[in-house]
Amino acid sequence: MKSNSAKIIIALRKERDMNQQELADMLFVSRSLVAMWETGKRIPDGASVEKMAGFFGVSESDIVSDRRYAYGLPSELEMIEKEIEEFTEGEPQDGAGNNGATLRGFLASLKDSDRTIFMGRYYSMKTCKAIAADMKMKEVTVRGRLARLRNELKAFFNKEN
Repeated sequence: MKSNSAKIIIALRKERDMNQQELADMLFVSRSLVAMWETGKRIPDGASVEKMAGFFGVSESDIVSDRRYAYGLPSELEMIEKEIEEFTEGEPQDGAGNNGATLRGFLASLKDSDRTIFMGRYYSMKTCKAIAADMKMKEVTVRGRLARLRNELKAFFNKEN
């Protein structure tokens, strides 16, 4: 049985008179991944949902009703939240209630590959496995680099504050 998001993706794609390959090209994913979304075998990641919502002019929740599942299993989202807590716990915040300027400074200091890994995990909320596949590296390498980056971010926060 197809999931609701699968039916919605098919309907949105057909409304635009697109085939799976055209949607895949627009999202920079494979046609087979789009096919898996449309059969309900996979759920699109957060970045793909965001791009589709913008392209089709709908809200992200119109495509995937429970955003947690766009990022993988709920346990994966919980793991990401714990990792974020690891480097933000007890950190001073700016007047807006966040560490935006410090975080931007940290990201600017990273080499491109580390920034891509960090943003893939904590902005797009991709699994380590998905990041590894995107970057053509081993999952254990991604996990190791993320651990190092979290430690570097903590040190960066301490230095800045």
